[in-house]
Amino acid sequence: MRCNIIKVIGLVFLSNLIGCAHFFESAQDQEKAKVYLQLAADQFSQKEFGKATSSVHQSLRFVPDQPLAYNQLGIIYMETKRYAKSEEAFKKALQLQPNFPEVDNNLGVLLNRQEKYREAMSYFQKALDNEQYSTPENALTNMGYSFFKTGDNLKAKTFHQKALEMTPQFCLANKNMGDVYAKEKNFDKAAEYFKKAATTCPLYQESQYKLGLALMKAGQKSMAKTQLEKLVDRYKQGPYVERSQEVLKYLN
Repeated sequence: MRCNIIKVIGLVFLSNLIGCAHFFESAQDQEKAKVYLQLAADQFSQKEFGKATSSVHQSLRFVPDQPLAYNQLGIIYMETKRYAKSEEAFKKALQLQPNFPEVDNNLGVLLNRQEKYREAMSYFQKALDNEQYSTPENALTNMGYSFFKTGDNLKAKTFHQKALEMTPQFCLANKNMGDVYAKEKNFDKAAEYFKKAATTCPLYQESQYKLGLALMKAGQKSMAKTQLEKLVDRYKQGPYVERSQEVLKYLN
């Protein structure tokens, strides 16, 4: 299941390899570099972004020019909204290892976040064209989102459907498909996809909230009320809790 937010959006933070590190580095240095990258991944998962950044730089001290390390920096900078530094790090990773589809996908995600959707599509396509890409459902979903944001709902559904054919329980792809149908005011179909996302990733508040909203707009007010009350009871606080409480005032 893809409940972890980083995994959901298709960012690949760490693998078992150092990447294209220089072979002349000692085995001891390579091991230390690997340990620091793992430490950075753990710190990132705990939202300790400053510590994670320091750990990546420590890794680079032992083995310079690691594509994976620059990919990690790109992700950290993206999550902390330092977009220029993020793009610089991703492009450095691609300079060191041009055949790196995960980084192409990550760079596309970065461009999506900056609403540069057309530019992002070229990177998603580059990742998809790479036969070595092991998680194409990520780039397919992100490409679908780009088309959705540029107003091409047909292509958005096509790419999301391809992702779901590969990974039926992919939370983000199901949620995004729900967004497309909701935009088309097909609320019954939207609720179907939001429910899949909410069921697969029960901690995914956005899908829980949008399911309640779609049910309400589909005329199923009792079910919508139950769904939103469940969200409020489970999470207690958060932006989607507050929104659910506002909708419940109307339903009550």
